[in-house]
Amino acid sequence: MRFLLTLVLLLSLTACTDDGDWWSSPPDGTRWVGYDGAVVAVPDWWTTGETTCGAPVEDTVYFDSGAVVDCADPDYDATVDEVSSLAVLHHDGGIDEDDLDGSCQEWFRGVCRRMFAVPGSDAVFAVTIDEEGDGDFEEIRDSARALPDRVTTVPLAIGGAGGWTPTWGAEPTVVRDLRRAIEAAGLEVEVQVLDPDPNGDVADLAPGSLLEVQPALGAPVESGSTVKVTVMGTSGP
Repeated sequence: MRFLLTLVLLLSLTACTDDGDWWSSPPDGTRWVGYDGAVVAVPDWWTTGETTCGAPVEDTVYFDSGAVVDCADPDYDATVDEVSSLAVLHHDGGIDEDDLDGSCQEWFRGVCRRMFAVPGSDAVFAVTIDEEGDGDFEEIRDSARALPDRVTTVPLAIGGAGGWTPTWGAEPTVVRDLRRAIEAAGLEVEVQVLDPDPNGDVADLAPGSLLEVQPALGAPVESGSTVKVTVMGTSGP
């Protein structure tokens, strides 16, 4: 079974590598996200990096280092069984091959997580689907494609294979690490400073906090492209 799944993915990846700029036009209602030369299509309403202590708290995409987290929030996993998610892992040999056949495995109590690897890449994708309409595991798995040599992805994590995905509101020190990660991936960084309305919802964020990354973290881009990082300015005089 494992061999057949790998063969299907390999044939799909091979058939799709000469398809021009397919990576810039995801299927309707989806967006591409990936790591280490491979991408999959997820619902375009899924956010990026919305986790608490490594557990998703919204329908989201994030990098999972697999590290055990010492969490100060005793209820950090309270919503895991209520959301759908795509976790991207680095396959360093520590994952049992039998766990990569897409079968349902209990992750948190009552939460079914299905994983698959992508031939020729160190990316492993782990999918949880809460309810029908949130997304479909088979569609996500079957959408896997290898990127052309001239295309890379905006880093989904800071800190390398043991890292994590920053999200909206991340502190200035995290933004600095994110900029370094983007540059290390061979991409340019353009920083845009947004001065907020002092009476707005984000007025309490520290100057330099993360507001947006475009293209999004994990998105495919041409090598050498520019990634715009928008950060909080100051509303003061």
